Order: sequence, then C-alpha cells, then structure tokens
Amino acid sequence: MNTRKLNRRDFLRVAGLSGVGLAMAACVPVAAPTAAPQSAAGTEATTAPEPTAAAAGGEAVTIELWAPHPLDDNMKVTEFTQKNFEPKNPGVKFKFTQIPGDWQQKFTTSAAGGTLPDLFAVDGINMPTYTARGLTAEITGIDPKILDDFYPSAREEMEYEGKVYGSVIETNSQAFKVNMDMVEKAGVKLPTTWDELVSVGQELTIDTSGKKASEAGFDPNALKQAAFETWCCKGEGSTWMILSYIWSNGGDVYDAAKKVTIADAPAVEAIQWLSDLIKKYYIWPKSGVMQAGPEGTWYGQLVVMSETGAFDLANLTETNKPKFKWDIMAAPPKEAGGKFVSGVGGWLVSANKAGKHIPQSIVTASPPMSDEYQLQGSTYGYAVTGRKTIAEQRLKDVPQLKIFLEAMLSGKARPRSSEYPAITDALQQAFDEAIFGDRAPQDALNDAAKKIGDALAKEAGSK
Repeated sequence: MNTRKLNRRDFLRVAGLSGVGLAMAACVPVAAPTAAPQSAAGTEATTAPEPTAAAAGGEAVTIELWAPHPLDDNMKVTEFTQKNFEPKNPGVKFKFTQIPGDWQQKFTTSAAGGTLPDLFAVDGINMPTYTARGLTAEITGIDPKILDDFYPSAREEMEYEGKVYGSVIETNSQAFKVNMDMVEKAGVKLPTTWDELVSVGQELTIDTSGKKASEAGFDPNALKQAAFETWCCKGEGSTWMILSYIWSNGGDVYDAAKKVTIADAPAVEAIQWLSDLIKKYYIWPKSGVMQAGPEGTWYGQLVVMSETGAFDLANLTETNKPKFKWDIMAAPPKEAGGKFVSGVGGWLVSANKAGKHIPQSIVTASPPMSDEYQLQGSTYGYAVTGRKTIAEQRLKDVPQLKIFLEAMLSGKARPRSSEYPAITDALQQAFDEAIFGDRAPQDALNDAAKKIGDALAKEAGSK
C-alpha cells in the first residue's frame, strides 16, 4: 500500500492535467449522458426526496466515489465516512475507488458512455466545464454559515453561476520555501518587493567560478547556485503559477464584461519581468544549466528560494524534511505595501447528475464541507482546507501554514469559464514562448488573446 502524502504536483500529474491532458479535454468534449435531464446550460437543481432514503425494497444503496488520488491512504476517507456519515444515513453505504493511470481519459470515456459513478473528483478549474455539460448535480441544503466560512476563492471553485456543484477536498495557495542557511551565509535579507527579489537574487546567484550575478564576468551558463525557481512551468502548473504575477501587476485574462485583457500592458509587463529573471538578471536558471540530481534543485541546495504551494508542507514537515534550516516566506508583491495575488485552486467532490441514486449522492457529497471532514483532510496531509476557521485550527501543528492562509485571503481562482481547457492551452503556449523561449511577450499574448476571445464567444453562443 502506498502511504505517502499526496502533494499538489502529484494531483496535477495523476489527473492528466498537463498540457496534453487539457488538450485532450479541449479536443474531445465531455458529453453529458443522454439520460441526464438538463436545460440549455445543464445547471438546474435536482430535486431530492428524503436524503437518507434507501433504494426501493428497503436495502441500503452503495454510493461509489472515483478519484485519481489515494484518499484512503492519505485522508482515510472510507474509515471516516463509515464512522461519521453512515450511522446517520442508514440508507447509504460508501465505497471509494482510486482510478489508476490516465484519469482524464477514464473520466472522459466514462462520461461519454454514461458510466460515471455516483460521485467523482473534479479539479476546481473544470467545474464550469463539467457543469455546463450537464455532468454535476447541484448540492442543495447546505448550511449558509458553512458556505460563508469558505475562503472566497475556494468557494468560487465550488460554484457555477451562483449554485454549488462540488465540495472542496483540498485547496492551495502560493508562497516561497527558502533555504535559510544559504540566505544567512550570503548575509542578505529576504526580498519584500519585485525589485528586491532581483537585487537580493543577484547576490544569491553564483557561477562555478564564484562570481555573483551582480558582478562583471558572471557566466549564467555555468551556475553553482541560483536564487529562484518555481516548480512549474509546464502544463496547468504554468497557468496556476504565472497568472499570479499578472494579477499582482493589476492585469487579468479578461474583465467582468468578458473583454479579453491578457495582452494589455499589465499582463505584458508581468510576463516581461518573469522573462527577465531568466534572460537579463539570471536569477532563475535556464533549463539544463544546473544538474539537479536525485534530490532536486531546492532539496539539493542548488536553489535558495523555490515558489511552491501549500501542498508542499506535508513533505517539508513530515515525509521529506530538509536537512538544512528552512522557512516559508510570502511571495513578494510588486511594490512595498502591495499585495501578491496568489493563485488558489484545489480538488472537489461532485455528484453525478445522471447517476442512479442522485438524492443519496448529493447527501454523500456534502460531508467534505463539515468541520470534522475538513479537519480530517488537513490532518492527513492536505495542509489547506477550504474553510477558514478549520484551516486556522492547524496553525498550532503547522505554523508555516500561516503564510499560505494569508495568501488565501487575497488569492484568486483561475478563470471560471466552461471553455477553460481552450483558455489555459492558449495561456500555457504564450507563457512558454515568452518566458522560456525567444518570443516577445506582446506578440505571444496577442495570439493568446485571440484564442481566448474565440473561446469566450463560443461560451456565450452556447447559452
């Protein structure tokens, strides 16, 4: 049995949400099963009878949950449900099934064939797409106090057009993990603005001859250590990480009126700055410049500051503790007194709108919102829960969580569009070309803007 903690990088990998996985989702639309009643948008509520009712004949019904994650290993989901949920709902039995291999392919095929289970995991970015296509049932009867306790960005991922279609399993925000031994050895202070990230970063970036990035003769193609990295930037990780810098510079993908703004000055400036970290300031190493080794660049003490998500705290505090002094620092805003707008995102549980036991499925999808389940999820490795008051209870056990919780308060969810697969594909291509390639940010983002405009027009035409 695999008992290791599952981090966000694992989530993205096993969910097939790399660029390939999302391209598949964009090219092969997830069709609603023909038996699913739906309006044009497929988002009307499902009227549920008595929630604890058993199937005809008085026998309890079995509600199965599919997910790509080892939830029984990490969150003890079956044990928890049998202890806390089934005794109060004698008409329902719970079954968890982990889907190995290509989750996106399995989900897409099962949705098209009408063979999805009663409950399934959904990455929050896909909730609008799945709901618009009639796959998710509205979760009704939720205590308003519980809903109001969710971080706004986490709640946004649960909803589509003002209704709730999923329960948060875990959510995440961004910060930097820092090798404090390397910082103290260099005699520098942690950066608090973008300019300081550059100036401090150049003191921390050293080539194999001992020259700093701030010194003449420095060789960026022969690095001994570098100041900065993110764990992305391919696939959905690119969108999640890079958008935060655009938001922090006052930009966005599109505005409230669905006018595309990704090629406007704030976005272009942010992408240019990120590109300059690699090509002008040299504090973010180019691909292939450093040999990471089996431990990776940060654990191998080759990189000082590594941007990451709250998912990493399970590794840092339990399963893979660093052999050096480390800490968590807030990702710096552009200017002093400003705010870094973190990306927020996680996984949810949704009920199958075309399932055989819809009322019982809706009831079984609700417990993840409860105090007990949210605390259970956090305790077993998911460091940030969707609910603010529950997440704060973990601070005494994981004090480094504080920075991530503060980031949740000002964070944002990625675009809430039923055409998100096409939108993120356009963003990923533009970011890759402009930050890591040789294309001018304005040109790359102009192309992305056209594709995103087409996607939004398609979304508007489907309503």
